[in-house]
Amino acid sequence: MKILSILSFLLFLTSFSLFAQQPEKAQKERIERITQEEFKTALESGDYVVLDVRTLEEYESGHIEGAKSLDVTSAVFQRGIDQISKDYKYLIYCQSGGRSATALKKMKEAGFKHVLELEGGYSQW
Repeated sequence: MKILSILSFLLFLTSFSLFAQQPEKAQKERIERITQEEFKTALESGDYVVLDVRTLEEYESGHIEGAKSLDVTSAVFQRGIDQISKDYKYLIYCQSGGRSATALKKMKEAGFKHVLELEGGYSQW
């Protein structure tokens, strides 16, 4: 289990560093749950980093294109959010909305300025 967490974290860091284009910095503070339509519009803008906060196994079985895996239930989640910019815009989702609500809360507490959570999660995507 520890090895899986470490691999998940390394996958996240590696994939995060592969961004060819840096997302825009957050223009205004916004931390909330949004509808599928709003999420899709934000995703299409290209201004967001997309985080899939499900397990690595769930991520590997299917995910939103361009999403990076950062399992909110793993021990490396906090280290992961501590190492990424709090000023970028983020879109987050899980399977149905429970874990992404936890991730949203943790990211808000960590000082992130712009995080939008997909209402209903990947199951509604």
